[in-house]
Amino acid sequence: MTNEAKQRKTRKWSKIPTAAEIAAFDGMHCASMYREAVAAKWRCPSCERSAHELIRWSEIRGPGMRRRYGDEFGMGWTITMARHHCHAGRRFETTLICGDCNAADGAVKRKLKLPSDWSFTPEEIGQFVRVDCYSGRTCIDFDKAQQIYDSERSR
Repeated sequence: MTNEAKQRKTRKWSKIPTAAEIAAFDGMHCASMYREAVAAKWRCPSCERSAHELIRWSEIRGPGMRRRYGDEFGMGWTITMARHHCHAGRRFETTLICGDCNAADGAVKRKLKLPSDWSFTPEEIGQFVRVDCYSGRTCIDFDKAQQIYDSERSR
């Protein structure tokens, strides 16, 4: 592989989709959630990105998806969306959020060693997470997350 080819392969998160690429994007494994989100002009209740702003250039996982969506290096447009739920079933209703915010919830719980039945609400996640559009680069304020947890647990 040439040096230029290596640089191209490793340029994860460095591309912003064009209007044509957004229009052609089908949502991959999140296709039905993506279509519904676009039609409803949905925004992640945590980071406030639109469905289109969740699209990012990244490595495609899985051989079938890689063949269908990947370029010669296995890179392509991807998206993650999740139905975020409360593990204890009491604090909030299941809510569609982006995969980055859902992953941040899990990362905070692991790092802060919070109980497995604890889940931050989508609004609480929005208080301690910032995610760049089209990239998934995430910044988590763990101190703020701890403050939210302590405040909620003391109620």
